[in-house]
Amino acid sequence: MAAVNRNMFDASIATDRPGGASLMLLPLNLIAQIVSNVEDTGDTARLCRTCRVLNYMALPQLYRRLTLTSYDKIRYRGEQPEGIGSASPFTMGLNAVIARPYATLVRSITLRGDWKETDIEEYAQVGRVPDSSMMLNIAVRAAVDRMTNLESFSWELNTKMLDTVYTGLTKLPKLTSLTIRFPSTRHPQPTFVLPGMPNLRCLKITDIDPLCYPDDISTILLKSRKLRELKLHWSPRMRLAQEPSVSLNDYFRKCTAAKQPLSVKKLSFQNLYAFHSEEFNISFDPTTVEDVTFLNGSDTVGLMNTFVENSWPTMMPDRKLKIRSMRMDTVSKRNSEFIGNFTGLERLYFVNVFDNSSDYLNSPRPGMGPTSAALTPPVSDSPAVNGTTANSPATAASPASQLNIALSVRDSYLANITINHGATLRHLLLCSKWPLSTSMIARLVHSCPNLEQLALATDFSSMDSLSMLVPFLRKLVALRLLIPAGSPAPQSGASTNAPSSATSTHPGDPYLKSAVPNSVANPHLIAKTSMYSLPKETENIILNARSLADIVDLDDDLLIQMMSYDLADHQIFGNVKVVGMGWKAFELRDLYKAPIPTRANSEDQSPTSATAEEQPRQSNGMNGNTRNESGSLREPAHTPSKSPAAPSTTPAANMPTSTLGKRTRDDDYDNTPQNASLASETAPTSDYPFRDPSLSNCGHFPPVLTNDGFVYRRHMRRVGWEVLKNWEIWALDAQEI
Repeated sequence: MAAVNRNMFDASIATDRPGGASLMLLPLNLIAQIVSNVEDTGDTARLCRTCRVLNYMALPQLYRRLTLTSYDKIRYRGEQPEGIGSASPFTMGLNAVIARPYATLVRSITLRGDWKETDIEEYAQVGRVPDSSMMLNIAVRAAVDRMTNLESFSWELNTKMLDTVYTGLTKLPKLTSLTIRFPSTRHPQPTFVLPGMPNLRCLKITDIDPLCYPDDISTILLKSRKLRELKLHWSPRMRLAQEPSVSLNDYFRKCTAAKQPLSVKKLSFQNLYAFHSEEFNISFDPTTVEDVTFLNGSDTVGLMNTFVENSWPTMMPDRKLKIRSMRMDTVSKRNSEFIGNFTGLERLYFVNVFDNSSDYLNSPRPGMGPTSAALTPPVSDSPAVNGTTANSPATAASPASQLNIALSVRDSYLANITINHGATLRHLLLCSKWPLSTSMIARLVHSCPNLEQLALATDFSSMDSLSMLVPFLRKLVALRLLIPAGSPAPQSGASTNAPSSATSTHPGDPYLKSAVPNSVANPHLIAKTSMYSLPKETENIILNARSLADIVDLDDDLLIQMMSYDLADHQIFGNVKVVGMGWKAFELRDLYKAPIPTRANSEDQSPTSATAEEQPRQSNGMNGNTRNESGSLREPAHTPSKSPAAPSTTPAANMPTSTLGKRTRDDDYDNTPQNASLASETAPTSDYPFRDPSLSNCGHFPPVLTNDGFVYRRHMRRVGWEVLKNWEIWALDAQEI
């Protein structure tokens, strides 16, 4: 092929048009970059239908990742069924890969959903595979044979994948990722030996059930020598039924016989209910594992599971573990001892969100939230054992002993985390059942100075201390406050919550005459000091708050206004980007200036006091402030609307007293050349920020004031799952491997 001239990509293909700007006026390399960042499949398809140039650039993007979903019923869009005049979108997608020259563009394909099989019981009685299932596998095999550049294949249909497709996958030289879902029905189906794939690096098998479809995976584990990520998910039926029918030796026996232990870096087991065997130590090399995930699929583990779980060792003799990440959903004394037997852990996640749990208050995922259901104790679905369930009161311990055991387990985990892994830990998601006191948080912060993402539950009375301890985590970028398990549901009946847009920018001041600094960090502040004017209904909610859930249940605009003061100190919170509380999360953006808030000195203001309160507002208006249509104050024309805070020059005596024994942050920031240059470029000398000691009773961190009579606030916005899924302390808090 002849070399392509570099100047070709710097030139446009269209001349200047009198109708206005056109995308085609841009250089081709910029158009290709724009098209590559389009994530919505519908938008990419519409780009393909726009013109020939965009079709040429967007078509590889459209077919790069294919996801075809099958439905057992016909779906309608308005009054028209999907695929009218043709077939279902699922089969038409397979037809496009087979019949058109687009198969070589596919790098990843996912087949998911429900495939309708008719008369499956009749076919099973005579030992035959349903014709619809066989035709599906033939069509998929034809598509696989044409996708020569395929790198990832995922079968997530409810029907069984047959040997026809397995054979085709072994012929793909670039296949590195394979996902297989076994069906959960117990109709007889042929069993297969999964063939080896030499280039496979990631293998995920879900819904394994030896009593349903016991396909042999020992060959693929033996012959896939480049395998580095193994995810095995068993059907939850065996754990719920307490049926130890899983034998790990059946899966790893060929590795044991060949004396070739499996060396993987990432290992994930979900719903595993099996005894530990010595053969597993021979067939599996634990010293190569860096990422471990153990999920049991339930937050209530029956006492009968003890007989199986105790067979697993808490330490590996004569073997040094190199685990860097751990994720689990159950806590126990034995697991705590396992964490204390090695060092160097960088990520630790305790999963708090369960599919069958009432702990919805800490889940920002779509479909979950404070209006999903009422808080009720979780009920075990385990079958009866001798007339009682595994978690029934007849078999459970007394509440006092359960509390003592829970506190002992919590203290054991915290001790092992701080002693063995505090120096290396960067991500930490703690259990919502562990509300930490001020001293516990102080010890955790002191032992883990390199934390970047932190999620924890704290006592409601310790919220004020948390604002003092967080600034000592200088690398912290994401903070998530969990509502402790067992907290009362929010008093939505008296709430002022009116859901606002999750992407709205910082609003004006329609609710407050002035916002409340540090009110979220210290909700009881209203009862202790003379506060700014608040709506009476909001004051009652904060005064009668029983848990953090009542504060989080306030209106989003009100929460943003209250938090924008505390988080406006760039010196302390400059690195923090996301703050979450319960089911809500807020993204922190740049800073801006606002008038100094005024106080309400009495509950019943007289006309004289009201006039005195308006005088500062009028004086601010003389300096160039005006009111917009919503009634909120607007910055003067000479003041930039977005100005980063310069480093503070307040003496250390004005900063909060450290409970950690560390020096204050002012000494470090005053000598930072980067911050000094930033201050000289963006803020004049007369605009140097400082903290006024007279406002120290507003909270632990008073508003950052400037010499020209303004206070810094921070732009914030409520964010949803599309943003939080990029942060591990939210994304990994789920029952998913």
